Amino acid sequence: MFELRRLRLLHELALRGTIADVAVALSYSPSTVSQQLAQLEREAGAALLEPDGRRVRLTTQGHLLATHAARALELDEAARADLSSAQHAQITVRIAVMPTAAETLVPPVLTLLTDRVPDLRLEMVEMAPEEGLFELQARAFDLVVAEQYSGYTRELREGIDRTLLGADPVRLAVPPTSLARGISDLRDHAWAMEPRGAAVREWSVQQCRAAGFEPDVRFEATDLVAH
Repeated sequence: MFELRRLRLLHELALRGTIADVAVALSYSPSTVSQQLAQLEREAGAALLEPDGRRVRLTTQGHLLATHAARALELDEAARADLSSAQHAQITVRIAVMPTAAETLVPPVLTLLTDRVPDLRLEMVEMAPEEGLFELQARAFDLVVAEQYSGYTRELREGIDRTLLGADPVRLAVPPTSLARGISDLRDHAWAMEPRGAAVREWSVQQCRAAGFEPDVRFEATDLVAH
């Protein structure tokens, strides 16, 4: 019989890629993660990990068990939720929210929910969209409020529902004295964008490339006001 705690470690490793990242995410030491995964290998009677340079990667058997681990974790979550509901116990819902939504969209919703469901405990963490969606995959959150862009939509695991809350136009901000009428007129200008890795940054760069140029990004900031 497999211990659920060890299955979670394997599931996290399949998602995050390194033992160090798993350790940080679950507040363990890397050595503890390695020891528990080694014990899981003994329980499975198969090699689940193999060396990959200074890191490790999942073997074919490791990927197979990680898939079953994800299902086991889903069943565990469902069972705990059903028991809490039957016992009328306080239910905790963890929400990851992108900064702009945390300021405007979410506060009135949180007030409405707590008024309507007194036994509901809401925990909110402000988080970048890409990070929030990743942590949703890892089951660190129950709900994520994030933005996504055409062509840069993260694939979500089976069982996650997606609801469109709204759509905002993307506008190009230029100085009042600018004579630019479109993105192609700004090929020789300095650009301010979000940091590399952000979906909006990748989407914006793609728009510039489609217009025939590589943007000269000189300023990076996550805060749109700073742009």
